[in-house]
Amino acid sequence: FNWTDSRIVEWEKFAELAKYEPESQKPTVKALLIVAYSVIIVVSLFGNVLVCHVVLKNKRLHSATSLLIANLAVSDIMITLLNTPFTLVRFVNSTWIFGKVMCHISRFVQYCSLHVSTLTLTAIALDRHQVILNPLKQRMSLTKGALSIAVIWLLAACFSLPHAIYQKLFQYNY
Repeated sequence: FNWTDSRIVEWEKFAELAKYEPESQKPTVKALLIVAYSVIIVVSLFGNVLVCHVVLKNKRLHSATSLLIANLAVSDIMITLLNTPFTLVRFVNSTWIFGKVMCHISRFVQYCSLHVSTLTLTAIALDRHQVILNPLKQRMSLTKGALSIAVIWLLAACFSLPHAIYQKLFQYNY
């Protein structure tokens, strides 16, 4: 019994714990998961695309705050398209079937969207704070709003990259 055998035993214990419960394998549960995730995907796409459309088409909404709100919608669209369907398939199949590259991409998208949302909400809160404290000062310009969004995405990508790089896809046979 050497170090390699010890690692294999550890991995087998982890793999056993990581398996989904038998309840998630029942056809009824799978059907409910598919329906629920499908509804979430459709509603998310419709609502977030609508937000982006309204902000782009309505001239009155061309402000830094509206840009930040549209940025939240873009982040939600990204996770809806590039993470949610893969998560559903993983739950239904009880395993990851999309390969190593998509494993890294999916994890990156998941964390990047989380960071973009958090940083965007922080930027909105800071903007509101400034407006409340200094109501007579000029509000954030569109240029500053766009620059803020660029910085948000850059920071989110930097924060998310380690999760994508060090994500491991383990393959084991039962």
